[in-house]
Amino acid sequence: MELQSVFIYSDEFAQYEYSPTHPFKPIRAKLTYELCRRYNLLDRPWIKIIQPEPLRLNQLTVFHDEEYIRTLAIASLGGLTPEMMEYGLNPGEHPGLVVGPEILRFGLGTEENPIFIGMYDYAALTAGATYLGAELLATGEADIAFNPLGGFHHAAHDHAEGFCYINDVAVAICHLLKRGLKIAFIDIDAHHSNGVQDAFYEEDRVLTISIHESGKTLYPWSGFENEIGKGKGRGFNVNIPLAADSDDEVYVHAFKETVPPLVKAFDPALIIAELGADTHVSDPLTHLSMTNNGFCDTVKVIKSLSPRILAVGGGGYDLYKTARSWTLAWSILNELEPKDDFLGTVGGMMFGPELDVGSLKDKTHYSTGAVKEKTWGEAERVVNYIKKVVFPIHGIR
Repeated sequence: MELQSVFIYSDEFAQYEYSPTHPFKPIRAKLTYELCRRYNLLDRPWIKIIQPEPLRLNQLTVFHDEEYIRTLAIASLGGLTPEMMEYGLNPGEHPGLVVGPEILRFGLGTEENPIFIGMYDYAALTAGATYLGAELLATGEADIAFNPLGGFHHAAHDHAEGFCYINDVAVAICHLLKRGLKIAFIDIDAHHSNGVQDAFYEEDRVLTISIHESGKTLYPWSGFENEIGKGKGRGFNVNIPLAADSDDEVYVHAFKETVPPLVKAFDPALIIAELGADTHVSDPLTHLSMTNNGFCDTVKVIKSLSPRILAVGGGGYDLYKTARSWTLAWSILNELEPKDDFLGTVGGMMFGPELDVGSLKDKTHYSTGAVKEKTWGEAERVVNYIKKVVFPIHGIR
């Protein structure tokens, strides 16, 4: 049976902005879509481009607290500003609206999670895109689905956190569990997926694996190797924290040593993969030293582990490097070779995504000396811990 693949995209993704100075830029999805189009990665008989619909309240509350979702929706109607918070709003205009400093208990109105007009519509639409991908995989209508603006893995049950208002991954997993499916969630974002970890920490039907920069040096300051789940979920939550400055070689080694054996032993119905590109050495918010070569090697391993994969974007704050990485990921998931038919012709000159290297792929870069020794040693320590403590729970020898 021929591969069926879905790229989930809407022009609406690029119409929202947290603030002019906020590092999270939804326009990354548009850049990725345009780059995939330029490299002839969308016009194939097995590939469909589908527009998502926003999720409704009852679909979001399978994971999220209803009071939080209602507050998110009401606050986004007026774009609550600090000035409005200071002086308060007329409760009659917005019944049930939590105003003033009280709204901070929902994680809203902070520098990380500002309130802006359309905030709820944006979050519900991105969650709808991930949900759509999950449904298409669950029903067998697709083998591969990609939502480039998904992966809001920090959002909690009852509050926003880390640029994330609605945890689209947790919502999708909850729906898939209701279908009776076992899910493996593999997160290669530089940040620990604390929101997804907390959601399924005591669950043995979800294998949650997060490989990330250590919480010793990066938000959300969690995700250490001894956080392995609780109760029946013990051993089903796996963290692979890596030292700052870890390069492709260290990262890919740690990933290959731990993730494939765990996923094969768990035998999920499908994989949800968060393909955060903020592991890149150029990313302004993180401290890893990867190129997209290591990123691609990791995606290839994920691709080999399941015939059904739902990919979501996640982090990535160097916009063009992120678009480049996600374009490469889409090509790998569809077993395609990117080809720019206009390269070298009039109008085919390099633009942002390829400007520094002349192609989608980076130049190879490895660290050396004391830095390499330190990062390699830390990775080996973590890998050995997982093999000693977690592998036996899954019967892996």
